Amino acid sequence: MRFLIAFLAFLSCLPAFAQGLERAVTPDWVDELPMPAVDPALQDRALDGVHYILSDHQIRWEGQVQHSYGRTVLQVIDRAGLEQAATISFDFDPRLEEIILTRLIIVRDGEEINLRDRVKEEVLRREERLDEGIIDGTLTAWLQVPDLRVGDVLDYSSIRVMKPLVPGGERSGYSTLEWGVPVQLSRTVVLWPEDWTMLTAPLPEDRVVHVEAPVPGKGVIRHEWQRLGHIPDRWEENIPPGHEPEAILRFTAEADWGFLSTALTPYYAADYPLTPAWEGKVAAIAATNFTPEARAIAALRLVQEELRYVSISVAAGGYFARLPEEVIASGFGDCKDKSLLLTVILRRLGIEADVALTDIDAGHALPLEVPMPGVFDHAIVRIRDDGQSHWVDPTASHQGGDFSSATPPDYGWALPLAGPGQTALEAIPTTPARAWSTDVTEAYLFSDLGVMLEVRSRYAGGAADSMRARWATTPARTMSEDYLAYYQERYPGLTLTRDMEMTDDRAANTLTMIERYLLPKAAFSGTSLEKEFPFGTEDFASNLPDRLPGPRKSPLYAGAASEFRHHVVVLNAPMTFEAPPTKLLDNPAFRFEFSGRVDGPGSMKLDWTYIRKGEVVAADAAAQVVEDGGQVYDLTWFTWDIRPELPQ
Repeated sequence: MRFLIAFLAFLSCLPAFAQGLERAVTPDWVDELPMPAVDPALQDRALDGVHYILSDHQIRWEGQVQHSYGRTVLQVIDRAGLEQAATISFDFDPRLEEIILTRLIIVRDGEEINLRDRVKEEVLRREERLDEGIIDGTLTAWLQVPDLRVGDVLDYSSIRVMKPLVPGGERSGYSTLEWGVPVQLSRTVVLWPEDWTMLTAPLPEDRVVHVEAPVPGKGVIRHEWQRLGHIPDRWEENIPPGHEPEAILRFTAEADWGFLSTALTPYYAADYPLTPAWEGKVAAIAATNFTPEARAIAALRLVQEELRYVSISVAAGGYFARLPEEVIASGFGDCKDKSLLLTVILRRLGIEADVALTDIDAGHALPLEVPMPGVFDHAIVRIRDDGQSHWVDPTASHQGGDFSSATPPDYGWALPLAGPGQTALEAIPTTPARAWSTDVTEAYLFSDLGVMLEVRSRYAGGAADSMRARWATTPARTMSEDYLAYYQERYPGLTLTRDMEMTDDRAANTLTMIERYLLPKAAFSGTSLEKEFPFGTEDFASNLPDRLPGPRKSPLYAGAASEFRHHVVVLNAPMTFEAPPTKLLDNPAFRFEFSGRVDGPGSMKLDWTYIRKGEVVAADAAAQVVEDGGQVYDLTWFTWDIRPELPQ
């Protein structure tokens, strides 16, 4: 604990790097390549008027400080590429990073025009995620290359000096070897200390060449990876996180995740004081809730609902939470702040809890990563009760339920900060029913007035949370009008007979809505609607590609785990139905069932069940999933001629 606090104090008093770009010659440790000759074949494949000739990345360490050299050589081959090529930008955190411009050259007609010391950058602070409540302090240095012309070759390079945020240093890194545009040569060189073990994520050996050799007298092993003549494959939809086709080098000296848990746990496991008012709130929770589960849920709701979400992730704020007293006094916190505060409260209540690190967008792909700090961007909490782990997100809002019915955070995997023994990631299990569940019944009653339509919708899991949030932020009348407009597209002339009703059982995490409409007989009698009266459901497979333009190369992500049930009940229609045939589809992405039943003249019942499994589908199974998805499309919409049958 003393070491971590001292480390934070060190960061707080550490002078920031310069708020702009330094200029210097390329250091001796960099292995500079001669400029490659333009490859006409790849030049013909260039996109957006820019042909990329070289991408060179070289990395070394001086103690705990990482030095990263980057060089780009490109040619402007069309007017369309001038704006893109002439604007160079560097994003950096001045508390932890320094950018040194080492080269800025235009090559025109065999002559070099050196602009490194002649072009002045503009430094801006762009909080690109401010609308999400996130302030990260990143600066952007902009360089506008003057008088760049079509046919020019632009050659620029820089050194990025990065201080570690994690105590003990950050012995890891990543480098892109394949891009979304053609590149003649991509190269990465890593000067790796010989007493560090290197662990790398798999790379495509048929495309990337790797060589290594010790550097005499330097105490390092030189690793070099090259990708020659890269032309990106056709882009495929719905690629799961972690399965992107581009070759990205990821390497680390860490054998497991214990280094990060060891470094951060003392800070997040410590006890911290609360304000007197919040000490009273915690005492009230203890006095009115008599089981660990009830106390944990009450504490979670307190942190979720009484503190708004704002993230100040400047320098050390990217890894270390603010102290609970400061968070409470400010009235806001980010994921780390709220998670630390919640764990402090839970421990006050005698409940075992740990802050855990995950990733909002790519948490499901964390097992594919090598151990390094940069793969996490979010913090949640693991609660242990009666030998079971329960995962909660203190930044969520409008949540309901208890340990059995609340929606677990859909991040796949997380690293609990539970000390040196926590060497592995842990799964965040869920089920389709808890993740997202809807059950909708549309009841149609035909009469002399027309068609009475009652829609009863039951939401559970994440669907209940989402709908609860919508009701909290949208006027009830607007909700009624929005749903009326949805059904009026299907049934022109439909009218609302009563405002929508909503019942929320937050403790059970279920929310029920009832809608009531009338389609007057005059609105459809004698019209095309009467000849083709529709009954159907939502398009369950809306997130699947509707076709495959060729053999699939990448795995397919078919969407998060969820379940949808839909029922249509028709009574007293002026004709006799014939039920459609039953259908069952089951593949690695989803299970679909459809059935119909006719109980007598004018009566029919249709039932759909669609359960999305939330699994990654192998590339060779994608064609079947897409084909099945097409069948789902065809079975979600039926029409009938509801004109009265003539007596026989």
